[in-house]
Amino acid sequence: MHIAILLIFLMWFPAKGFAVQEVTIPLRDTTKLAATVYVPDQAQSHTEKYPVIVQFTPYGRAEATQRGGYFSAHGYIFVAVDSRGLGDSQGQFTPFLDEGRDGYDVIEYLAKHPLSNGKVGTLGGSYRGFTQWAIQKYRPPSLHSMIAIASVYPGYDFPMRNNIFSDYTISWLDFVLSKADSKRYGSGDGWDNAYVRQKNSGTAFKDLDEQKNHLSEVYQTWLAHPNYDIYWQNMVPNRNDYAAISTPILSITGHYDGDQRGTLKYYKLHQQWGDPSVFAHHYLVMGPWDHSGTRKPKSRVHEAQFSSHSLIDMPKLYLDWFDWTLKGERKPAYLHSPVIQYVQKSGHWFGQEALQSGSKGERVLLRNLLVNTDTNQQAKSRYVYDPKAAVTLPIKLDMTGTVNLPQKGGDYVVFETPSLTKTSRLFGQFNASIWLKMDVVDTDIYLDAFEVCKDDAVRLLSQAYRRVKYRDSLSMPISTPIQTPFELKLDDFDWVARDIEKGCKLRFIFRSAKWHHQKHFNSGLPVSFQTMAQATVATISVLHDENYPSYVHIPWLKPSVDVTHTVSLPLVQ
Repeated sequence: MHIAILLIFLMWFPAKGFAVQEVTIPLRDTTKLAATVYVPDQAQSHTEKYPVIVQFTPYGRAEATQRGGYFSAHGYIFVAVDSRGLGDSQGQFTPFLDEGRDGYDVIEYLAKHPLSNGKVGTLGGSYRGFTQWAIQKYRPPSLHSMIAIASVYPGYDFPMRNNIFSDYTISWLDFVLSKADSKRYGSGDGWDNAYVRQKNSGTAFKDLDEQKNHLSEVYQTWLAHPNYDIYWQNMVPNRNDYAAISTPILSITGHYDGDQRGTLKYYKLHQQWGDPSVFAHHYLVMGPWDHSGTRKPKSRVHEAQFSSHSLIDMPKLYLDWFDWTLKGERKPAYLHSPVIQYVQKSGHWFGQEALQSGSKGERVLLRNLLVNTDTNQQAKSRYVYDPKAAVTLPIKLDMTGTVNLPQKGGDYVVFETPSLTKTSRLFGQFNASIWLKMDVVDTDIYLDAFEVCKDDAVRLLSQAYRRVKYRDSLSMPISTPIQTPFELKLDDFDWVARDIEKGCKLRFIFRSAKWHHQKHFNSGLPVSFQTMAQATVATISVLHDENYPSYVHIPWLKPSVDVTHTVSLPLVQ
């Protein structure tokens, strides 16, 4: 049956260098998934066998048309598969729940394709990256390679990070589940305005689905799990799953990738629990990209610009990887380092033997970073967060367009380093230990690190945030003492790699609300259920005296120790 269909398509598309075949793939529960198969033109001889590359997508398999043509023209069978219940596939789509089992069935089915040599690799970014890690829970024997890009880690970086839900939670569900609805908001102005109305009217975050009832089942289920509990934990590999991984893996993320956190979580857990001989073939590439740029690098992100060396030829990178892992060709020379990172400003790629922050880190006490040097200043800094205050769409964003800059002096506090006396390199993760005192039972704390230079251009470097009642564990809330000092550790900042030039300085901003995150009304109730009726003004003090030595650890790099050599990746010509 496969061969008969294949012959028809070979006659239809001989000039393209590949043939296209539409098939349905049966799963163990009799559900059928729709797939488009791209086959090399030379397959008409029926004598040669080819490796298979498969991409699973919730966004419609037509998105892979260009990618399918590229790989089939280079001697691969490429298959794009609609996720269960989406596109032309049968079944019910429940995000994050079925991809692992379904992926196993699809991979083993494709390994038996008449033109397959039995070796299958996977490829994809964002949700498609998560799918590949979910498949690793089931270990299909025919899976021999994977490229996981900007991989979502459910419950850990989306739809919530540190138990703070993103506004994007419901607009993503709308985008995926409402494709037949011409009035869907998607992720544009419709939902942005809906977020503003919700925050200002004081209706509950859980009620954002009022006009979109078909989203309610998934949306309300997610909100019913505000902790990082077993519901979320079961979606990803566990310790035993990591130990059983046997495939080479290429992980890709970016400095401004919203799923950098997830990508690095998978990487670190595989390092911690995986077979060392297998992990030796897990490579990590991190560039100066936002989420979409991890697949299509661009030299400009809003007002931030990067050198042409940041523009990796991603199709060539993928091809080199699969030629090595699926065809047995020589490993690309640029993979002599397991960790490859781009350093902003320098415009070069550097290799590391392991993912590690700068060894010359500087632990700086906040009291030494006070913007106001008045000798009468108390050993604390205080700001007021009023959830009743009206919000608007962001008036001003940082140069990368990713973080709204605060506009009112009373609802945040600022600390700054002195201007640098020489150019220095930030490389790795900030971490902070902050002593706080507040007069409410719970709130959110955001800490952003910026670079500020002489022209007053502000660029986000890294960020971390935490819901106070989950300060010790994402799985278990604890009470917060009123007007009593407590310590908040922020140890999961985004990774940064950038040269900070002489004359520039670092700025750290504390606040309790940020655009595109759910609004906390400072009540002890689950935040998704809070309304303006529970709104309480919060006064938050950041303490920084001898008894409460709040500090930020700044990951300055010692180049001779931490970076071994430059790397030449394939670039767009």
